[in-house]
Amino acid sequence: MSNILLEYFPYRLNFKYPFRLSHTERTGTDNLYLKLSTEKHSAWGECVFIPYYPETLATFKEINKTLKLPENTENINEYIQQLKQQFPNSNFCIAAIDIALHNLKSKTTGQSIAEQYQLKGQPNKSSFTIGISSDSEMEQKLFENAEMSYFKLKVNQEEVNRIISTFQLFSKKPFTIDANQGFTDKSDALKLSYKLADLGVQYMEQPFHKDDLESHLWLKARSPIPILADESFQTYADFEKIVKHFDGVNIKVMKSGGISETYKCLKRAQEMELKSIIGCMSESSVAIDASMQIASIADFVDLDGNLLITNDLFKGDLSDEEIIDELRKAKC
Repeated sequence: MSNILLEYFPYRLNFKYPFRLSHTERTGTDNLYLKLSTEKHSAWGECVFIPYYPETLATFKEINKTLKLPENTENINEYIQQLKQQFPNSNFCIAAIDIALHNLKSKTTGQSIAEQYQLKGQPNKSSFTIGISSDSEMEQKLFENAEMSYFKLKVNQEEVNRIISTFQLFSKKPFTIDANQGFTDKSDALKLSYKLADLGVQYMEQPFHKDDLESHLWLKARSPIPILADESFQTYADFEKIVKHFDGVNIKVMKSGGISETYKCLKRAQEMELKSIIGCMSESSVAIDASMQIASIADFVDLDGNLLITNDLFKGDLSDEEIIDELRKAKC
Protein backbone atom coordinates (compact mmCIF):
# COMPACT_ATOMS: atom_id res chain seq x y z
CA MET A 1 0.00 0.00 0.00
CA SER A 2 1.25 3.50 -0.71
CA ASN A 3 0.02 7.00 -1.45
CA ILE A 4 -2.48 7.29 1.37
CA LEU A 5 -4.43 10.49 0.84
CA LEU A 6 -5.91 12.60 3.64
CA GLU A 7 -8.97 14.83 3.66
CA TYR A 8 -10.46 16.51 6.72
CA PHE A 9 -13.81 18.08 7.47
CA PRO A 10 -14.70 20.28 10.46
CA TYR A 11 -18.15 19.61 11.89
CA ARG A 12 -20.26 20.51 14.91
CA LEU A 13 -21.90 17.79 16.98
CA ASN A 14 -25.09 18.95 18.71
CA PHE A 15 -26.30 17.55 22.03
CA LYS A 16 -29.89 16.40 22.44
CA TYR A 17 -29.93 18.31 25.73
CA PRO A 18 -27.54 20.91 27.17
CA PHE A 19 -24.74 18.94 28.82
CA ARG A 20 -23.95 20.29 32.27
CA LEU A 21 -21.00 19.25 34.45
CA SER A 22 -19.88 20.61 37.79
CA HIS A 23 -17.71 23.22 36.04
CA THR A 24 -19.28 23.93 32.64
CA GLU A 25 -22.30 23.58 30.38
CA ARG A 26 -22.36 23.24 26.59
CA THR A 27 -24.81 22.48 23.80
CA GLY A 28 -22.41 20.81 21.39
CA THR A 29 -18.84 19.91 20.53
CA ASP A 30 -16.62 21.03 17.68
CA ASN A 31 -15.42 17.98 15.81
CA LEU A 32 -13.07 16.96 13.00
CA TYR A 33 -13.60 14.03 10.64
CA LEU A 34 -10.56 12.71 8.85
CA LYS A 35 -10.73 10.46 5.78
CA LEU A 36 -7.81 8.36 4.59
CA SER A 37 -7.96 6.88 1.09
CA THR A 38 -5.94 4.53 -1.09
CA GLU A 39 -6.72 3.38 -4.62
CA LYS A 40 -8.97 0.62 -3.27
CA HIS A 41 -10.08 1.59 0.21
CA SER A 42 -11.06 4.49 2.44
CA ALA A 43 -11.61 4.85 6.17
CA TRP A 44 -12.58 7.51 8.70
CA GLY A 45 -11.12 8.90 11.90
CA GLU A 46 -12.46 11.49 14.31
CA CYS A 47 -11.45 13.85 17.07
CA VAL A 48 -13.38 16.36 19.13
CA PHE A 49 -12.29 19.73 20.47
CA ILE A 50 -13.50 20.06 24.05
CA PRO A 51 -13.49 23.71 25.22
CA TYR A 52 -11.57 22.98 28.43
CA TYR A 53 -8.78 21.20 26.53
CA PRO A 54 -6.23 23.20 24.47
CA GLU A 55 -6.53 21.53 21.05
CA THR A 56 -8.59 23.18 18.31
CA LEU A 57 -9.04 22.96 14.56
CA ALA A 58 -6.03 25.27 14.27
CA THR A 59 -3.96 22.59 16.05
CA PHE A 60 -4.79 20.04 13.37
CA LYS A 61 -4.18 22.50 10.53
CA GLU A 62 -0.71 23.18 11.91
CA ILE A 63 0.01 19.45 12.19
CA ASN A 64 -1.24 18.85 8.66
CA LYS A 65 1.28 21.32 7.21
CA THR A 66 4.15 18.89 7.86
CA LEU A 67 2.32 15.60 8.37
CA LYS A 68 3.82 12.63 6.52
CA LEU A 69 1.50 9.63 6.38
CA PRO A 70 2.95 6.11 6.52
CA GLU A 71 3.37 3.99 3.42
CA ASN A 72 1.10 1.29 4.89
CA THR A 73 -0.74 0.25 8.04
CA GLU A 74 1.69 -2.46 9.17
CA ASN A 75 3.23 -0.56 12.09
CA ILE A 76 0.58 1.85 13.35
CA ASN A 77 1.88 1.94 16.92
CA GLU A 78 5.42 2.89 15.82
CA TYR A 79 4.05 5.60 13.56
CA ILE A 80 1.84 7.01 16.33
CA GLN A 81 4.79 7.12 18.72
CA GLN A 82 6.69 9.17 16.14
CA LEU A 83 3.73 11.58 15.83
CA LYS A 84 3.55 11.98 19.61
CA GLN A 85 7.21 12.98 19.66
CA GLN A 86 6.83 15.28 16.69
CA PHE A 87 3.58 16.90 17.90
CA PRO A 88 3.55 16.80 21.73
CA ASN A 89 0.34 17.82 23.48
CA SER A 90 -1.71 17.02 20.36
CA ASN A 91 -3.22 13.70 21.41
CA PHE A 92 -6.76 14.48 20.27
CA CYS A 93 -5.62 15.24 16.73
CA ILE A 94 -3.30 12.24 16.71
CA ALA A 95 -6.24 10.09 17.85
CA ALA A 96 -8.12 10.98 14.66
CA ILE A 97 -5.18 9.80 12.54
CA ASP A 98 -4.77 6.66 14.64
CA ILE A 99 -8.47 5.72 14.39
CA ALA A 100 -8.47 6.24 10.63
CA LEU A 101 -5.35 4.08 10.24
CA HIS A 102 -6.87 1.29 12.32
CA ASN A 103 -10.07 1.45 10.28
CA LEU A 104 -8.06 1.47 7.05
CA LYS A 105 -6.15 -1.59 8.22
CA SER A 106 -9.48 -3.31 8.84
CA LYS A 107 -10.52 -2.53 5.28
CA THR A 108 -7.27 -3.77 3.72
CA THR A 109 -6.74 -6.91 5.85
CA GLY A 110 -10.29 -7.92 6.71
CA GLN A 111 -9.33 -7.90 10.41
CA SER A 112 -11.47 -5.96 12.83
CA ILE A 113 -9.67 -3.72 15.32
CA ALA A 114 -10.43 -6.31 18.00
CA GLU A 115 -8.78 -8.98 15.86
CA GLN A 116 -5.77 -6.76 15.27
CA TYR A 117 -5.22 -6.84 19.05
CA GLN A 118 -6.21 -10.50 19.36
CA LEU A 119 -9.21 -9.68 21.55
CA LYS A 120 -12.06 -12.17 21.58
CA GLY A 121 -14.30 -11.33 24.54
CA GLN A 122 -17.41 -9.18 24.44
CA PRO A 123 -17.27 -5.82 26.24
CA ASN A 124 -19.52 -5.03 29.16
CA LYS A 125 -22.55 -2.91 28.36
CA SER A 126 -22.05 0.82 28.28
CA SER A 127 -23.40 3.25 30.81
CA PHE A 128 -25.55 6.17 29.69
CA THR A 129 -24.50 9.58 30.96
CA ILE A 130 -26.96 12.08 32.40
CA GLY A 131 -25.57 15.57 32.83
CA ILE A 132 -26.61 17.66 35.82
CA SER A 133 -30.32 18.15 35.23
CA SER A 134 -33.49 19.45 36.79
CA ASP A 135 -35.87 16.85 38.16
CA SER A 136 -38.14 17.07 35.11
CA GLU A 137 -35.21 16.88 32.70
CA MET A 138 -33.89 13.78 34.42
CA GLU A 139 -37.31 12.13 34.27
CA GLN A 140 -37.46 12.79 30.52
CA LYS A 141 -33.94 11.49 29.89
CA LEU A 142 -34.59 8.32 31.87
CA PHE A 143 -37.86 7.76 30.03
CA GLU A 144 -36.18 8.17 26.63
CA ASN A 145 -33.33 5.81 27.55
CA ALA A 146 -35.10 3.22 29.67
CA GLU A 147 -33.46 0.39 27.70
CA MET A 148 -29.97 1.26 28.98
CA SER A 149 -28.44 -1.15 31.47
CA TYR A 150 -27.03 1.42 33.86
CA PHE A 151 -26.42 5.14 34.16
CA LYS A 152 -23.63 7.56 34.98
CA LEU A 153 -24.86 10.58 36.91
CA LYS A 154 -22.91 13.80 36.66
CA VAL A 155 -23.02 15.57 40.04
CA ASN A 156 -21.64 18.45 42.05
CA GLN A 157 -21.28 18.83 45.80
CA GLU A 158 -24.36 21.03 46.17
CA GLU A 159 -26.86 18.90 44.21
CA VAL A 160 -25.63 15.34 44.57
CA ASN A 161 -28.28 14.21 47.05
CA ARG A 162 -31.10 15.73 45.00
CA ILE A 163 -29.74 14.10 41.84
CA ILE A 164 -29.52 10.67 43.45
CA SER A 165 -32.99 10.94 45.02
CA THR A 166 -34.54 12.07 41.74
CA PHE A 167 -32.86 9.25 39.84
CA GLN A 168 -34.16 6.67 42.34
CA LEU A 169 -37.64 8.12 42.05
CA PHE A 170 -37.76 7.39 38.33
CA SER A 171 -35.44 4.41 37.87
CA LYS A 172 -34.40 1.23 39.65
CA LYS A 173 -31.42 0.69 37.35
CA PRO A 174 -27.86 0.69 38.76
CA PHE A 175 -25.85 3.89 38.49
CA THR A 176 -22.40 5.38 39.07
CA ILE A 177 -21.30 8.86 40.08
CA ASP A 178 -18.96 11.26 38.27
CA ALA A 179 -18.21 14.51 40.09
CA ASN A 180 -15.86 16.01 37.48
CA GLN A 181 -13.83 17.73 40.24
CA GLY A 182 -17.01 19.12 41.80
CA PHE A 183 -16.19 18.50 45.50
CA THR A 184 -14.09 20.59 47.87
CA ASP A 185 -15.20 19.13 51.22
CA LYS A 186 -13.52 15.81 52.01
CA SER A 187 -16.01 14.89 54.74
CA ASP A 188 -18.94 15.38 52.35
CA ALA A 189 -17.24 13.15 49.79
CA LEU A 190 -16.62 10.47 52.43
CA LYS A 191 -20.25 10.57 53.60
CA LEU A 192 -21.32 10.22 49.98
CA SER A 193 -19.05 7.22 49.47
CA TYR A 194 -20.77 5.35 52.32
CA LYS A 195 -24.18 6.27 50.97
CA LEU A 196 -23.19 5.01 47.54
CA ALA A 197 -21.83 1.78 49.00
CA ASP A 198 -25.18 1.16 50.70
CA LEU A 199 -26.87 1.69 47.33
CA GLY A 200 -24.58 -0.79 45.55
CA VAL A 201 -22.76 1.83 43.48
CA GLN A 202 -19.52 0.40 42.10
CA TYR A 203 -17.31 3.50 42.03
CA MET A 204 -17.07 7.28 42.36
CA GLU A 205 -15.17 9.22 39.71
CA GLN A 206 -12.91 12.27 40.21
CA PRO A 207 -14.46 13.98 43.25
CA PHE A 208 -11.73 16.63 43.74
CA HIS A 209 -9.66 18.93 41.55
CA LYS A 210 -7.31 17.07 39.23
CA ASP A 211 -4.22 18.45 40.99
CA ASP A 212 -5.49 17.70 44.49
CA LEU A 213 -4.02 14.23 44.66
CA GLU A 214 -3.71 14.27 48.46
CA SER A 215 -7.47 14.66 48.95
CA HIS A 216 -8.03 11.72 46.63
CA LEU A 217 -5.49 9.69 48.58
CA TRP A 218 -7.24 10.61 51.85
CA LEU A 219 -10.61 9.55 50.44
CA LYS A 220 -9.28 6.38 48.83
CA ALA A 221 -7.95 5.24 52.22
CA ARG A 222 -11.39 5.63 53.83
CA SER A 223 -13.96 5.04 51.11
CA PRO A 224 -15.81 1.69 50.97
CA ILE A 225 -16.06 2.00 47.15
CA PRO A 226 -13.31 2.57 44.57
CA ILE A 227 -12.26 6.13 43.72
CA LEU A 228 -11.35 6.50 40.04
CA ALA A 229 -9.38 9.20 38.23
CA ASP A 230 -10.51 10.97 35.08
CA GLU A 231 -9.17 14.51 34.85
CA SER A 232 -6.16 13.51 37.00
CA PHE A 233 -5.27 10.86 34.42
CA GLN A 234 -4.60 11.94 30.86
CA THR A 235 -1.99 9.66 29.26
CA TYR A 236 0.11 6.58 29.87
CA ALA A 237 2.80 8.75 31.47
CA ASP A 238 0.43 9.59 34.36
CA PHE A 239 0.21 6.06 35.77
CA GLU A 240 3.11 6.41 38.17
CA LYS A 241 1.84 9.79 39.35
CA ILE A 242 -1.67 8.65 40.27
CA VAL A 243 -1.37 4.95 41.12
CA LYS A 244 -1.28 5.39 44.90
CA HIS A 245 -3.99 8.06 44.94
CA PHE A 246 -6.75 6.21 43.08
CA ASP A 247 -8.23 2.75 42.73
CA GLY A 248 -8.65 3.07 38.98
CA VAL A 249 -8.60 5.25 35.87
CA ASN A 250 -10.89 6.46 33.11
CA ILE A 251 -8.98 5.88 29.86
CA LYS A 252 -10.17 7.66 26.72
CA VAL A 253 -9.07 7.42 23.10
CA MET A 254 -8.94 11.22 22.80
CA LYS A 255 -6.82 11.74 25.91
CA SER A 256 -4.52 8.82 25.12
CA GLY A 257 -3.95 9.64 21.47
CA GLY A 258 -5.70 6.79 19.70
CA ILE A 259 -6.58 3.11 19.81
CA SER A 260 -3.00 1.85 20.12
CA GLU A 261 -2.28 4.04 23.15
CA THR A 262 -5.64 3.28 24.78
CA TYR A 263 -5.00 -0.44 24.45
CA LYS A 264 -1.57 0.08 26.00
CA CYS A 265 -3.14 2.02 28.90
CA LEU A 266 -5.80 -0.63 29.50
CA LYS A 267 -3.16 -3.37 29.65
CA ARG A 268 -1.04 -1.28 32.04
CA ALA A 269 -4.03 -0.73 34.32
CA GLN A 270 -4.48 -4.49 34.49
CA GLU A 271 -0.81 -4.97 35.36
CA MET A 272 -1.05 -2.37 38.13
CA GLU A 273 -4.30 -3.92 39.44
CA LEU A 274 -6.21 -0.70 38.83
CA LYS A 275 -9.88 -0.66 37.84
CA SER A 276 -10.39 0.72 34.35
CA ILE A 277 -13.13 2.56 32.50
CA ILE A 278 -12.93 3.01 28.76
CA GLY A 279 -14.63 6.35 28.32
CA CYS A 280 -15.37 8.98 25.69
CA MET A 281 -15.76 12.70 25.11
CA SER A 282 -19.04 13.15 23.24
CA GLU A 283 -17.67 11.72 19.99
CA SER A 284 -19.88 10.31 17.24
CA SER A 285 -20.01 6.70 16.05
CA VAL A 286 -16.59 6.82 14.32
CA ALA A 287 -14.59 7.12 17.54
CA ILE A 288 -17.15 5.26 19.67
CA ASP A 289 -17.22 2.20 17.38
CA ALA A 290 -13.41 2.08 17.29
CA SER A 291 -13.20 2.37 21.08
CA MET A 292 -15.77 -0.38 21.54
CA GLN A 293 -13.50 -2.75 19.60
CA ILE A 294 -11.01 -2.81 22.50
CA ALA A 295 -13.52 -2.35 25.33
CA SER A 296 -13.51 -6.04 26.28
CA ILE A 297 -10.41 -5.51 28.43
CA ALA A 298 -11.94 -2.64 30.44
CA ASP A 299 -13.77 -3.23 33.72
CA PHE A 300 -16.37 -0.59 32.93
CA VAL A 301 -17.57 0.83 29.60
CA ASP A 302 -18.73 4.43 29.17
CA LEU A 303 -19.02 4.73 25.39
CA ASP A 304 -22.26 6.62 24.91
CA GLY A 305 -21.15 9.84 23.18
CA ASN A 306 -22.95 8.93 19.97
CA LEU A 307 -26.18 8.48 21.94
CA LEU A 308 -26.03 12.00 23.34
CA ILE A 309 -25.97 13.84 19.99
CA THR A 310 -28.58 14.58 17.32
CA ASN A 311 -26.49 14.68 14.13
CA ASP A 312 -24.36 11.53 13.95
CA LEU A 313 -23.76 11.07 10.22
CA PHE A 314 -22.15 7.66 10.71
CA LYS A 315 -24.91 5.79 12.53
CA GLY A 316 -26.92 4.98 9.40
CA ASP A 317 -26.28 3.79 5.86
CA LEU A 318 -24.97 6.93 4.21
CA SER A 319 -22.25 6.41 1.60
CA ASP A 320 -18.94 8.26 1.87
CA GLU A 321 -20.09 10.60 -0.87
CA GLU A 322 -23.32 11.38 0.96
CA ILE A 323 -21.45 11.95 4.24
CA ILE A 324 -18.97 14.29 2.57
CA ASP A 325 -21.84 16.19 0.96
CA GLU A 326 -23.45 16.68 4.40
CA LEU A 327 -20.15 17.76 5.93
CA ARG A 328 -19.56 20.32 3.21
CA LYS A 329 -23.08 21.66 3.52
CA ALA A 330 -22.52 22.19 7.26
CA LYS A 331 -19.72 24.69 6.46
CA CYS A 332 -18.23 24.62 9.94
